Amino acid sequence: LSFKVFLWEVVTLIKSPVFILLTILGNSAIGLFSYLFYLLENPINPKVQTYFDALWWGFSTATTTGFGDVIPATMGGRILSMLLMLTGLAFFGMFTALFAETILANKRKH
Repeated sequence: LSFKVFLWEVVTLIKSPVFILLTILGNSAIGLFSYLFYLLENPINPKVQTYFDALWWGFSTATTTGFGDVIPATMGGRILSMLLMLTGLAFFGMFTALFAETILANKRKH
């Protein structure tokens, strides 16, 4: 398997409707969860001053990076965090499966 063929397969995957749909749904989920987190945490949590602070929390939570610089202060924020963690795991699992399928399908062809 040459790198050129692999790169072509990855580019084809990224252009696929399934990949685009997952990307739109995943980023929309992060945006929505971040907005709800902002509404819940902004009046109480000193680390959530702007929507961008909440968006930072959303991306780090969904990707399970969890830097710990923005953490929920309310029960609603904690529940929302748990739901976003589960959602992020599901979406990244689907992305991983798509990439694995692309690599395995390419190996079967050759």
